[in-house]
Amino acid sequence: MKISNKLKLAGISAALVSGLFMSGSALAIGGGGGGACSVDTERGSGARFFVPSGGDGNYNILGWGNGTGGSVTVYSGLLESVAEQCILVAAATTSQSGSGRDVASAVNQAKSRYSNIVGSDPKVCTSGHSQGGGGSFNAANRLDADCVIAVQPDTVFTTRIDRPVSSDTDVVCIFSTGDVLAPALPSNGRNCRNNSTRYTQELTSGTHFAPTTGDGGAVGDVMREYSERWLVN
Repeated sequence: MKISNKLKLAGISAALVSGLFMSGSALAIGGGGGGACSVDTERGSGARFFVPSGGDGNYNILGWGNGTGGSVTVYSGLLESVAEQCILVAAATTSQSGSGRDVASAVNQAKSRYSNIVGSDPKVCTSGHSQGGGGSFNAANRLDADCVIAVQPDTVFTTRIDRPVSSDTDVVCIFSTGDVLAPALPSNGRNCRNNSTRYTQELTSGTHFAPTTGDGGAVGDVMREYSERWLVN
């Protein structure tokens, strides 16, 4: 008996949701980036901010979108480790971040709330995992962001990239060899490339849920590498 495409899509979407809930129960909290800044966590409207202190006292912004069904708590180890590099992380709290609207709101709140440490024209990079990774393209367009760091982005089942990002926006899409839910091929890597001009693709180890444990494993290492490259003055 053939399975309809709708049933296949529903099954994969359900796996993306249930996997995040399951991984959250085994979460190892705490960053491991070992950066130069210490980090405080503060709440906003539909947002949570990982606020660095130390370094030169002047920071750029990473906007973050959760995977389907996920929460900021699930990713707190990873996000704290990024903020330790002296980057202000503005994370949307929604579990449905594909439109990019909530991530854009979190970043705009951060620009206003922390203007004393981000300045009047900070660099902004959008990022996220799974649905949030696909949504990071949409958030970049809403914000006219300088860069996109898409972590195991799903661009097929839970969200779509609405249109290409600006030709001067740097993009990296990070995939992993053990990911059977949002692998690079056949569609996700191609969709990332087709919606970017300045594009890099990275392949590392780990399952789809590596970003939800500790500081993100090998996937987190690559995310921090690009965060530092593009956002640390």
